[in-house]
Amino acid sequence: MSTSSPDPLVTELLFRVERLEAAQQIAEVHNDYVRALADRDWDRVADHYTEDAYCDIRNHGVHRGRTEIRKMFADDLEHVVRTRDGYILSSPVITVDGDTATGEWIWHRLQSDFHTALGTIRVWGPWSEGKYRCEYRRVESRWKISKLWFRVHAPDSDDELLAAKQDSRVVGALRPLAS
Repeated sequence: MSTSSPDPLVTELLFRVERLEAAQQIAEVHNDYVRALADRDWDRVADHYTEDAYCDIRNHGVHRGRTEIRKMFADDLEHVVRTRDGYILSSPVITVDGDTATGEWIWHRLQSDFHTALGTIRVWGPWSEGKYRCEYRRVESRWKISKLWFRVHAPDSDDELLAAKQDSRVVGALRPLAS
Protein backbone atom coordinates (compact mmCIF):
# COMPACT_ATOMS: atom_id res chain seq x y z
CA MET A 1 0.00 0.00 0.00
CA SER A 2 1.41 3.31 -1.04
CA THR A 3 1.26 6.34 1.24
CA SER A 4 1.56 9.47 -0.78
CA SER A 5 1.45 13.00 0.50
CA PRO A 6 -1.42 15.16 -0.66
CA ASP A 7 -0.99 17.07 -3.87
CA PRO A 8 0.14 20.63 -2.93
CA LEU A 9 -2.21 22.15 -5.51
CA VAL A 10 -5.21 20.28 -4.09
CA THR A 11 -4.22 21.32 -0.57
CA GLU A 12 -3.95 24.97 -1.65
CA LEU A 13 -7.29 24.87 -3.46
CA LEU A 14 -9.04 23.32 -0.45
CA PHE A 15 -7.56 26.06 1.76
CA ARG A 16 -8.83 28.75 -0.63
CA VAL A 17 -12.30 27.21 -0.79
CA GLU A 18 -12.46 27.11 3.02
CA ARG A 19 -11.52 30.82 3.24
CA LEU A 20 -14.06 31.77 0.56
CA GLU A 21 -16.82 29.81 2.31
CA ALA A 22 -15.93 31.46 5.61
CA ALA A 23 -16.00 34.94 4.01
CA GLN A 24 -19.41 34.17 2.50
CA GLN A 25 -20.73 32.97 5.85
CA ILE A 26 -19.44 36.16 7.53
CA ALA A 27 -21.15 38.29 4.85
CA GLU A 28 -24.41 36.45 5.52
CA VAL A 29 -24.03 37.00 9.27
CA HIS A 30 -23.36 40.72 8.88
CA ASN A 31 -26.22 41.19 6.39
CA ASP A 32 -28.63 39.41 8.74
CA TYR A 33 -27.33 41.54 11.62
CA VAL A 34 -28.27 44.73 9.74
CA ARG A 35 -31.67 43.27 8.77
CA ALA A 36 -32.27 42.45 12.45
CA LEU A 37 -31.38 46.06 13.35
CA ALA A 38 -33.85 47.36 10.75
CA ASP A 39 -36.51 44.99 12.11
CA ARG A 40 -35.79 46.10 15.72
CA ASP A 41 -35.33 42.43 16.62
CA TRP A 42 -32.92 42.95 19.53
CA ASP A 43 -32.69 39.25 20.44
CA ARG A 44 -31.59 38.40 16.88
CA VAL A 45 -29.18 41.36 16.90
CA ALA A 46 -27.61 40.15 20.15
CA ASP A 47 -27.38 36.57 18.90
CA HIS A 48 -24.88 37.70 16.25
CA TYR A 49 -22.37 38.63 19.00
CA THR A 50 -20.01 36.39 20.96
CA GLU A 51 -20.62 36.17 24.71
CA ASP A 52 -17.57 38.38 25.37
CA ALA A 53 -18.09 40.80 22.46
CA TYR A 54 -17.03 44.44 22.37
CA CYS A 55 -19.38 46.97 20.74
CA ASP A 56 -18.69 50.68 20.08
CA ILE A 57 -21.51 52.29 18.08
CA ARG A 58 -21.63 56.01 17.43
CA ASN A 59 -22.49 58.02 20.56
CA HIS A 60 -23.85 55.07 22.52
CA GLY A 61 -20.55 54.29 24.28
CA VAL A 62 -18.66 51.03 24.58
CA HIS A 63 -20.54 47.93 25.68
CA ARG A 64 -19.07 44.55 26.54
CA GLY A 65 -20.78 41.19 26.49
CA ARG A 66 -23.84 40.01 24.59
CA THR A 67 -26.27 40.82 27.43
CA GLU A 68 -25.04 44.40 27.84
CA ILE A 69 -25.03 44.92 24.06
CA ARG A 70 -28.62 43.70 23.74
CA LYS A 71 -29.68 46.01 26.57
CA MET A 72 -28.01 48.99 24.87
CA PHE A 73 -29.94 48.38 21.65
CA ALA A 74 -33.25 47.98 23.46
CA ASP A 75 -32.72 50.94 25.80
CA ASP A 76 -31.12 53.38 23.34
CA LEU A 77 -32.92 52.60 20.09
CA GLU A 78 -36.31 51.06 20.85
CA HIS A 79 -38.07 54.40 21.32
CA VAL A 80 -35.87 56.51 19.06
CA VAL A 81 -35.64 54.78 15.68
CA ARG A 82 -39.16 54.35 14.32
CA THR A 83 -38.76 55.27 10.67
CA ARG A 84 -39.13 53.07 7.60
CA ASP A 85 -35.62 53.66 6.33
CA GLY A 86 -33.78 51.29 4.04
CA TYR A 87 -30.28 49.95 4.68
CA ILE A 88 -27.65 48.68 2.27
CA LEU A 89 -24.24 47.17 3.05
CA SER A 90 -21.59 47.45 0.37
CA SER A 91 -17.88 47.16 -0.37
CA PRO A 92 -17.05 44.38 2.10
CA VAL A 93 -13.40 43.63 2.73
CA ILE A 94 -13.22 40.36 4.68
CA THR A 95 -9.97 38.69 5.70
CA VAL A 96 -10.18 35.21 7.19
CA ASP A 97 -7.41 33.69 9.32
CA GLY A 98 -8.48 30.29 10.63
CA ASP A 99 -11.25 30.76 13.19
CA THR A 100 -10.94 34.56 13.28
CA ALA A 101 -11.58 37.23 10.67
CA THR A 102 -11.79 40.96 10.14
CA GLY A 103 -14.27 42.86 8.04
CA GLU A 104 -14.91 46.38 6.92
CA TRP A 105 -18.21 47.48 5.37
CA ILE A 106 -19.79 50.62 4.03
CA TRP A 107 -23.32 51.15 5.37
CA HIS A 108 -25.91 53.24 3.55
CA ARG A 109 -29.12 54.48 5.14
CA LEU A 110 -31.82 55.71 2.80
CA GLN A 111 -33.92 57.90 5.04
CA SER A 112 -37.64 58.40 4.62
CA ASP A 113 -38.85 60.29 7.70
CA PHE A 114 -37.39 63.47 9.18
CA HIS A 115 -38.20 65.00 12.53
CA THR A 116 -38.73 68.77 12.45
CA ALA A 117 -40.09 71.34 14.88
CA LEU A 118 -43.46 70.94 13.13
CA GLY A 119 -43.50 67.14 13.31
CA THR A 120 -42.28 64.27 11.18
CA ILE A 121 -42.30 64.70 7.42
CA ARG A 122 -41.89 62.04 4.74
CA VAL A 123 -39.30 62.77 2.07
CA TRP A 124 -37.45 60.55 -0.40
CA GLY A 125 -33.83 60.74 -1.29
CA PRO A 126 -31.80 61.78 1.77
CA TRP A 127 -29.11 59.35 2.80
CA SER A 128 -26.28 58.83 5.23
CA GLU A 129 -23.21 56.67 5.02
CA GLY A 130 -21.18 54.96 7.70
CA LYS A 131 -18.43 52.45 8.21
CA TYR A 132 -18.31 49.19 10.15
CA ARG A 133 -14.97 47.79 11.32
CA CYS A 134 -15.45 44.33 12.79
CA GLU A 135 -13.71 41.28 14.11
CA TYR A 136 -15.38 37.89 13.90
CA ARG A 137 -14.78 34.57 15.60
CA ARG A 138 -16.03 31.10 14.73
CA VAL A 139 -17.87 29.72 17.76
CA GLU A 140 -19.07 26.11 17.53
CA SER A 141 -18.81 26.28 13.71
CA ARG A 142 -20.86 29.51 13.53
CA TRP A 143 -19.37 32.95 12.79
CA LYS A 144 -20.17 35.70 15.30
CA ILE A 145 -19.17 39.31 15.82
CA SER A 146 -16.50 39.57 18.53
CA LYS A 147 -15.75 43.28 18.08
CA LEU A 148 -17.76 45.97 16.30
CA TRP A 149 -17.00 49.63 15.72
CA PHE A 150 -19.44 51.83 13.75
CA ARG A 151 -19.53 55.53 12.83
CA VAL A 152 -21.47 57.67 10.38
CA HIS A 153 -19.13 59.75 8.23
CA ALA A 154 -21.24 61.33 5.46
CA PRO A 155 -22.78 63.69 4.62
CA ASP A 156 -22.20 64.82 8.22
CA SER A 157 -20.00 62.81 10.55
CA ASP A 158 -21.06 61.77 14.04
CA ASP A 159 -18.44 64.16 15.45
CA GLU A 160 -19.85 67.09 13.40
CA LEU A 161 -23.40 66.27 14.49
CA LEU A 162 -22.41 66.03 18.16
CA ALA A 163 -20.54 69.37 18.00
CA ALA A 164 -23.53 71.05 16.34
CA LYS A 165 -25.86 69.72 19.03
CA GLN A 166 -23.56 71.02 21.78
CA ASP A 167 -23.43 74.45 20.06
CA SER A 168 -27.21 74.43 19.32
CA ARG A 169 -26.43 74.76 15.60
CA VAL A 170 -28.46 73.37 12.73
CA VAL A 171 -26.47 71.02 10.53
CA GLY A 172 -27.20 71.24 6.84
CA ALA A 173 -28.88 74.64 7.09
CA LEU A 174 -29.20 76.75 3.97
CA ARG A 175 -25.95 78.41 3.05
CA PRO A 176 -25.48 81.28 0.63
CA LEU A 177 -24.45 80.30 -2.88
CA ALA A 178 -20.76 80.74 -3.61
CA SER A 179 -20.03 83.97 -5.43
